This record gives sequence, structure tokens and C-alpha cells, in this order.
Amino acid sequence: MSHSYPRIVCSMLFGASAAVSLSNAVMGQAAQGTPTDALTLTEIIVTATKRSEEVRSISGAVTALTGGELEELGAQSMEDYLTRTPGVVFNAATPGLSSVSIRGVSTTTGIDQGQGTTGYFINDVPLSDPYFAVAIPDIDAFDVDNVTVLRGPQGTLFGSASLGGAINYQTAQPDLTDYQMHVQGTTEGTARGGTGGSGKIMINVPLINDVFALRGVYVYRDDAGYIRNIGTGEKHANQTLIRGGRIEALWTPASTTKISYLFLKQTEDTKDLGYQEPVYAGSLEKNTVAPEPNNYETLIHNLRLDQDLSFATLTVTAAYHEKVSYAVQDATLAVGSLLPGVSPILLITPETSRGTTYEARLASPANSRLEYLVGVMHDETRLTENTIGEGPGAAQAIETLYGPIIGAGIGQASAPGDVFLNAQIPVKGQESAIFGEGTFHFNHEWKVTLGGRAFQTKVTNETTSSGFYTLLTTGALTSDVSGTEKQSGFLPKGSVTWTPTDNLMTYLLVDKGFRFGGPNLAPPEPGYPIPSTFKSDSLINYEIGIRSTWLDRRLQLDGTVFHIDWSDIQLRLQTPLALNYAANAGKARNTGFEGTATWLITQGLTLSTALTYLDAKLASPFVPGGGQPVVPSGSTLPGASKWQVASALSYNWLNAPFKPSFVVADRYISQAPGIFLTGLPQGDYNLLDARASMHVKDLSFTVFVDNIADSRGVTNANNLPPIQQFLVRPRTIGVTLDYRL
Repeated sequence: MSHSYPRIVCSMLFGASAAVSLSNAVMGQAAQGTPTDALTLTEIIVTATKRSEEVRSISGAVTALTGGELEELGAQSMEDYLTRTPGVVFNAATPGLSSVSIRGVSTTTGIDQGQGTTGYFINDVPLSDPYFAVAIPDIDAFDVDNVTVLRGPQGTLFGSASLGGAINYQTAQPDLTDYQMHVQGTTEGTARGGTGGSGKIMINVPLINDVFALRGVYVYRDDAGYIRNIGTGEKHANQTLIRGGRIEALWTPASTTKISYLFLKQTEDTKDLGYQEPVYAGSLEKNTVAPEPNNYETLIHNLRLDQDLSFATLTVTAAYHEKVSYAVQDATLAVGSLLPGVSPILLITPETSRGTTYEARLASPANSRLEYLVGVMHDETRLTENTIGEGPGAAQAIETLYGPIIGAGIGQASAPGDVFLNAQIPVKGQESAIFGEGTFHFNHEWKVTLGGRAFQTKVTNETTSSGFYTLLTTGALTSDVSGTEKQSGFLPKGSVTWTPTDNLMTYLLVDKGFRFGGPNLAPPEPGYPIPSTFKSDSLINYEIGIRSTWLDRRLQLDGTVFHIDWSDIQLRLQTPLALNYAANAGKARNTGFEGTATWLITQGLTLSTALTYLDAKLASPFVPGGGQPVVPSGSTLPGASKWQVASALSYNWLNAPFKPSFVVADRYISQAPGIFLTGLPQGDYNLLDARASMHVKDLSFTVFVDNIADSRGVTNANNLPPIQQFLVRPRTIGVTLDYRL
């Protein structure tokens, strides 16, 4: 679905998901040792703070899932693992364009004009657009090193878009010494849907031992459809095909020098948008005159140098990032009353995002009394969107209806070639920054971290539109809207950490986040003023966290309490003629608790639970405009479920023949509004999954059942005509064969 001009046309816990490992490696920890008295839970190392650190030693809310943990979960996409992560809501909709909200920092569960509130990164390369999101990359998790979720604003190190938090996908690096191969095949069937499956392969080749290696990954995945489109007659309309992979090269010409290169490309092609219309509730059906295909492509080239300078490590990266999308929306129901007898009426939206990112930073050695990281960065991204509204016979219908009123030739003038809207939306966004943070260790118990980011952003836009719809909304056949928004500022960050013993750490953290402001795209509407630009929000996060280990490091209990003051919120408003625009208005207060427990009960048996409570509400009312009702103070933010809980029990019988293992996992998310006031609710469902595996040398065989109870939970809901509900995948049963060499 289009995310800017077409939306203008169509109007627009006690619980949390647990990032739990489902084997001896849980929540980023791995069970080690074979004798029972040696069993412990230990940390993994991540680079989520742009230096290598143990995940539970970071003075902030961070969840990391290793590649092994993702494999135990059977996780392939964001929906499989983000729904198990504390404080995170995955608003699943169209594959490749499903939004993520962290700690309730969001005013929409979809995609709209303006930058989003969650940052997305692959190997630290930013993939969040400075304005509307062309796509939200959902890279297949096969052969990943780790996926790390940082909750709370991450503006100091990661920059814009990380208002609520950031997600960093870290690929597995080439191995310089060992030949490796990993092959995986899956076949599965979905209740009331089709049959799907996947084939995946990884090959690692050290071409020059200890000096140069290549690692290649390819994925072909067919996610079966399960929505029937009555209008087109397609039974499993929302089938999605994911294809692509990556090539990585690692060169170490000297012991102090490491040069790496990443090429990544993935496409996600969905035959027809997979929503259910509420009028067909329970039947998994929609009814459009034409199919609504959505296609997305992500491309990355990334070159990186890591140079040990003895006193610090210099890291320099240069990246080219590109996203391309092609979406079709059946707007017959939405605007059909304007053109009686014309069917179908389609909105066709090709979009591109192309940009370059450069960053250089110095990081001091770890374990020194004063640790520091300083850097500079620059990103320039260009977005283009071309929205075309067309339908067979549109020109004749316009001429027949409005020619006698406006004058002969109106149909041909406004809709050449049966086009009643043609909108060109080019956007250029630039971001430059100097950033850094330093940590001073007073002693082995106390440390203080201070950091900040000085930034400048600039967004320019010049939107042109023409056609019959432009005439109806502006009074003219053509419209030109241009604008520029510049901003500069400083984001502070500070924390105090107390570690009285090796088994206890607590911290106090205060930090800020930001996102781009920008110009409004909507053309001026007679008699209704629209601000030419909107600015960045103001968001401050306060949190207190505790990390504790018990029972000889076999039990971990972690908890975080946070409070967010969010003001000058970028709110999506609407004119009387249903043109969308943005303005800074309103305040919100988000308060909550995130807790996790991981217990290694005995060798091979692990129990994990994660809990989130969230109270995210407006602190002051706002007026959406366009005749819509006032959204009162106390309204829950869209997608901000109050409760989430995820639990898992896993067992690995390592000493038995065939080394059997099993995993049972459950997820619950409570109800939340899809949009303010007028939207349908989403959430309020359970998902129960189970997996069982057997191993023979390098070969493993897994049987799995996802969504055992065949829940019809709503993951995303909006009121665009027709009203749409995206649902969790129905019960899916499958088998996986996995071979490693």
C-alpha cells in the first residue's frame, strides 16, 4: 500500500515478548559445561553500542538474539522474533512494510508521511528513510550473527529515527580458517491456506588461510497465502516470495588491520495484500476488484576498515543503500463515487530510496579507566514517489460528468490516458553529526557515562500533482508544493552504574531521541490552512535497570522501569477533503516495566519468561481536523498494548541417542487501538508454538507446529476503505532438514 500521497487520496505488561533462547542458549546466554555443577548462564558479546560489550553489562535496555537462538525458534522474519522481545510491538501488515513500535512511541501502526520512530540498521548501516518509508527491510535471519534490539531513544550513537529505539541486524562474518557449509530445507502447510517452504544455503571459503575469506548466503522462501480474494477469485491471494542473500569478504593484510565488504540483496514479492475485511470476519476473505500486489527490494554495498592504532581502534565505513517498491491499491471503493461506472480504479505507486552513509569513529581499548568513543557521520538519501491513479474509461466519465459544468475537454485535460491523478514526490534528506560518549570508572563498583550528539538535518521537497483529483481538492488541474525544513540540535545522554558484585548491576539512565522534521506534501486546500513544515518531536527517556544473577549463575532476573516524556509530537492530521498533513501538537507520557527471567533448571532444561507492562497515553488532547472528533487526553497510543508476555520451555537431551530436543513457546499481547478513536482494535491474542528435533551427526530433522490453537489474532488494523485487518498466520505445520559441514 502507498504510504504518502495515496493515503492523502484515500484519507487516510505484565508481559512482553521474550527474546528467549529456546535451547541451552537463552536470551543471549549459553549453557556451558557438561557436569551439572559446572552449568552456568553466560553472556554473549554484541556491538550494539558500536564497541564490543557483554549484552547484560550495557547500561541500557538491550536484548540480543544470536543466530543459534533464532534457529532454535525457527525464526525467519521480524514477526518471528520481535514478538518475543520485551517492550516491542510488531505491527505485522504487508511483508516488507510492517512497522515496529518500541515502548509505545508511535502515533500510527502503519506508514505515513514523515520519518518513523524506530531505527533499522544492518551492520550499523541505517535503513530508515528521512521521510516516508519506502520499505522496512525484513532480512531473512538465516546465518545471522545476532539481532539486537535497543529500547529507548538511541539518538546519541545511531542518530535520527531512533526515537523509540533501534534494531540492528548483524550478519555472520567470514571465517578465515575453516571451510563451512550449511544447507536448510523446509516444507510447510498452512490451515485454510496453501503449501510453502524454503531452501537456504551458506558457504564459507577461506581463500588465503588467516588472511582472506568469502562467505555467501542465498535464501529462497515461499510463504503460503491464506487470504481468499472473492473479487478476483484467488484462493491463497497473499502468497509472498522472498529471494536473495549476501556475499561477504574479509581481508586481514596485517594483524592490526581488518577490511570487510558486504553485498546484500533481498526481494519480497506479495501477490495480493493479505488483509481480511471485517465484514467477512472469521472467513479470511477480502473483496477487491483487482489484486493489490506489493513488491520490495533492498540493496546494500558496505565497505569497512577497522584499524588498531594501539591507543584506539579506528573504524571507517562507507555504504550505499537502496530500496525500491512497487505497490498497487484498489481504490474503487474509496473514490469510486467520484467516477460512477469506472472500475477498477487503481493507485499505482513506484518508489525508490537511494542514499550513501559515511562514518568514522575512534574507540578506546576496553577495560581502561576512561573509555571513550567519538565519531562523525553524514548521510544523504533521495526518495522518489510517483503515484498514478487510473481506471478504464476514467477520462470519458470525467468528461461526461463535469464537461457540461467546467467546459469541454476536461476529461482529456485532467486524465490523459485514463489517468485521474499523477503525483510526483521527490524528497532529499541530509543528516550530519558529531557524536561521542565517555565512561569514567571511579572504581570497580561505580562508573559514570556522559555522551551527546550534535546534529544537523535538512529535508527538501517539491511535489507536483495533476489530474481530476487535484482539481477536486485544490480547484486547479495542477498543483505545486515545495518546502524545506532545516534543524540542528544537541542530544545529551548520561548514566550512573553501580556494580557491587559480579552478580548484581543497577543503573540510572537519562537520554533523548529525535527524528527528522519536514515539509508537508498536501497541496493547499481552499479555506483550510496547512503548516508548510513540521519539526522534530522532543522525547526524553528516564529509566532504572537492574541485572542480577542467582543460584551459581543458573538464574538471571532482570528488570527495567522507564518513563518517557514526549512532546511536540508529529501528529498526522487531515483536512475536510481528506488530505493528510503533519503538525507538531500534543504530549504523551509512556511509563512501563520490562522484566525477564531465565532459569537453567538442570542440564539441557531451560525456562524463560519476559514481561512488559506499558501505559502509553496522550497527556493532552489534540484536534485531528477535517471534521474528525477531538482525541481526548488519556487516549491510548496506537499499537501500545498494555500487557505482553512470552514464555518458553526447552529441553536438549544431549547424552541420548539422536540428541532429541523440544521447545514449547507461548506469546500473548493485549488489545490496543489500531489508530486513534476510529480504528479497529488489534492484539488480544495468544500464540502457542512447538518444535521437536533429532540429530544424527551433522544432520538434524525438526517437526514444528506454529499457532497450535489456530488463533485469528489481529496484528494491524486500519480504516482505509475497505476497513482492513491483518491477521496472524493460521496454524502451520512443517518439517525442516538441516545439514552442516
